[in-house]
Amino acid sequence: IILARVQDLPAWVFFPDFERVEWLNRVLDQLWPSIGHFITHLLTTQFEPLIKKSLENLTLKDFKFDHVLLGNIPPRIGGIKCYDKMTARNEIIMDLEVTWAGDCEIQVSIKGIKASILDLYIHGHLRVVLKPLIHNLPLVGGIQVY
Repeated sequence: IILARVQDLPAWVFFPDFERVEWLNRVLDQLWPSIGHFITHLLTTQFEPLIKKSLENLTLKDFKFDHVLLGNIPPRIGGIKCYDKMTARNEIIMDLEVTWAGDCEIQVSIKGIKASILDLYIHGHLRVVLKPLIHNLPLVGGIQVY
């Protein structure tokens, strides 16, 4: 039974260069309602018009996010690796192991047809690059996430 669950263990168990970040998970837990509102606003004001425009050529008009709720369960960070060697002097590179077993509800409609995403599960590594580092607040000129 134990060997069957080994793949569910966080990265810091197997790789000593990944660090535990329970404090960050507690911060994410507290910020999650605000992050949910921000992402909902981003999807409806920024992404919805882009999706509508890209679907016009396919005669699929009237795309709309009818309902976006990210739920109450925030993503969890299993570990972080921060690179301090082989990087440029004006950047910080971090790899995050992310797992989200969310209780989200996302409903879209297109040409009167409705579709939903419920209870989404995502697991993978996320690279965050902070660059350029600057001498004034906020100390970082930009953030890349991929």
